[in-house]
Amino acid sequence: MAPEYKEREEDNMNGADIPIITFNSTSLDWPADDELEEVEVQCAGRAFLAFESRLLSLRDFLHDSSFHNKGNDTGGVAASDSAAADDNKKEYDLLSMSEKKLAKLNYYQVLQRSLPMHSTTEDIRKAYHKACLKYHPDKTGRGEEDEVFLLVKTAFDTLSDPMKRRSYDSTCHFDESIPPEGVEEQDFYTVYGPVFERNLRFASFNDPARNIKDETASGGKKKGTNNKKSKNRSNNGGKENKVDKCPPFGDDDTPIEEVHKFYEFWVHFESWRDFSLKAEKETDHDLEAADSRDEKRWMKQEIDRKVKKMKKEEMARINLLVERAMAADPRLTREKKREKFEKERQAEVKRKAEMEKAEAERLAKEKQDAEDAKRKAEEDAKKKDVKVSICSFI
Repeated sequence: MAPEYKEREEDNMNGADIPIITFNSTSLDWPADDELEEVEVQCAGRAFLAFESRLLSLRDFLHDSSFHNKGNDTGGVAASDSAAADDNKKEYDLLSMSEKKLAKLNYYQVLQRSLPMHSTTEDIRKAYHKACLKYHPDKTGRGEEDEVFLLVKTAFDTLSDPMKRRSYDSTCHFDESIPPEGVEEQDFYTVYGPVFERNLRFASFNDPARNIKDETASGGKKKGTNNKKSKNRSNNGGKENKVDKCPPFGDDDTPIEEVHKFYEFWVHFESWRDFSLKAEKETDHDLEAADSRDEKRWMKQEIDRKVKKMKKEEMARINLLVERAMAADPRLTREKKREKFEKERQAEVKRKAEMEKAEAERLAKEKQDAEDAKRKAEEDAKKKDVKVSICSFI
């Protein structure tokens, strides 16, 4: 379709030479339905993130606008009151959320929005109790088959069981990416710090099964039993003691001893991450749907083989993270330079000491040789005098 050039009369009157391009179209060229290609679009960008945040009630509609948190004469008191009111608004109302919104919530958010992932069993029970008071069919009148209440019940059944919670926590969204090589020294702490922090999610001391066992041991046994157990641990040289926390990542002023402790922890990092559910999905094996014991046993072997492979890949990822961090850590770089300089200095001191020792030995040998030569000369002179005196006597 060829464009036509036209000029507006007012532009010609003002002496402006600006052409106006227009298109004459008689029909809309649109492909047929069978010619349209279906593509998957990945949503991204600030606008989409803002839309998602408002969709899940993570931010107000007027967030970042000129009306949001606008200053007033009441000062800090009003700000704190508004913050408290904001916290009350933040709690999810599952009854008013669509299926799409509910699908995006994890089980912790289903029970209580502010419930952290590493909550204790008691915290989970309290959150479930509050959720039941709000979503129980006797309160809502929606019947026993209410999807919201069933979701709450499923969330509690999963999180209250140590092994189910272990598997579920392992499948929750987690960023497995690690920084690339060549991170600048000034960016090291801001790049690697958050990565190590989020990988602590699967540290042994954050294992849901271990935490529940510790709670049971502390609350369900007699006092004397725990004391004996602690004494036995101390008498066994600390072999049974478990690591309860990770040494801090630190900053540029952290002592090198603390830095070594930090990397020592990650070199021997123990991950509790359970890949059972993920392996079942990837192998497409449902143990409950097996027709026989042999088929179920075969499925389990396939799943275990996949789990072992995933576990190996997970530890390889952690090892690569530690290797790259240690290679880019400016503190270790300075320590290596210091050790190299100290080693060279000690080698130089040793070399000088050996040279001085060799020189001293040489001088001592020369002195000894001179003394020996002088003594021999004196002895020869004495022998000669004795011989002369004997000859003159004869």
